[in-house]
Amino acid sequence: MARKIRSGLTTTQIIAFGFLAGILIGTFLLMLPISSAEGMWTAPIDAAFTATTSLCVTGLVTVNTMRHWGFFGQAVILFLIQFGGLGVVTFTTTVLLLLRKKITLKDRLLIQDAYNLDTLRGLVKLTIDILKGTLLLEGIGACFYMIKFIPEFGVAYGIWASVFNAVSAMCNAGMDIVSDYSLMPYQTSLLVNGTTIALIILGGIGFPVWWDALRGLREKKEKKYSFCKMLSKLSLHSKVVLSMTVALIFGGALIIFLLEYSNPDTIGGLSLPHKLLAALFQSVTTRTAGFLTIPQECLRDTTS
Repeated sequence: MARKIRSGLTTTQIIAFGFLAGILIGTFLLMLPISSAEGMWTAPIDAAFTATTSLCVTGLVTVNTMRHWGFFGQAVILFLIQFGGLGVVTFTTTVLLLLRKKITLKDRLLIQDAYNLDTLRGLVKLTIDILKGTLLLEGIGACFYMIKFIPEFGVAYGIWASVFNAVSAMCNAGMDIVSDYSLMPYQTSLLVNGTTIALIILGGIGFPVWWDALRGLREKKEKKYSFCKMLSKLSLHSKVVLSMTVALIFGGALIIFLLEYSNPDTIGGLSLPHKLLAALFQSVTTRTAGFLTIPQECLRDTTS
């Protein structure tokens, strides 16, 4: 049960109102002519849908993200994706830290409830670590994307597209600004596929698993554990998350590979390595994101 904060609102209510405020502000900004590529007003329903899908990182869109939105609109979408990916509590705490505001007991209780922790110790450090870890992984992902996108789009847009894609993949948002058909033009690119898969998985397993795994790796190095012993020392939560992630991803990839192997409209015309890559990508993105490298409407009924 969510703890009641001094203002009279529960943690759940504060988070809900935070998301509602983000959607309303995002809708207003996306409606403005400065947000669209053509300098025209965007219909309220499209602006509201885009703001909601960005903040809730669903990957569904009513207008083409690359074609319809100008730089300002894409920046608003990117901000909303990051806001939704980090969460209201983490994002708000980060802003307070940047403004050098004191983190009150109320703020600490919010953080504790948001991450279901049983202690108030180290909560601000946890928030900072989450932010640093997120930005580090997104930065590394963006650098890998740049290898592909800068030669293709030029320096300025290549960097922007790389950053946008990295944040979107890390937050499992599934939105991109590199083509009209998601990542289908990069169906056989190991660099783009591998980077996206890694970011989706790392973003999907959650922050507690990150820290538990990092703690295990440090102990393994210091005490010279075997890898299996390190895994045995992870928390039950981490074990469940990691084992289910591996099982769902590779199990799903195998099923997709077998069912779509001879489908000429999906992976049938690809070489064996590229069939495996496409099946793996489809399994990963179907679970938690919204990117695609094969036309999902062409999947066989048994697959879909």
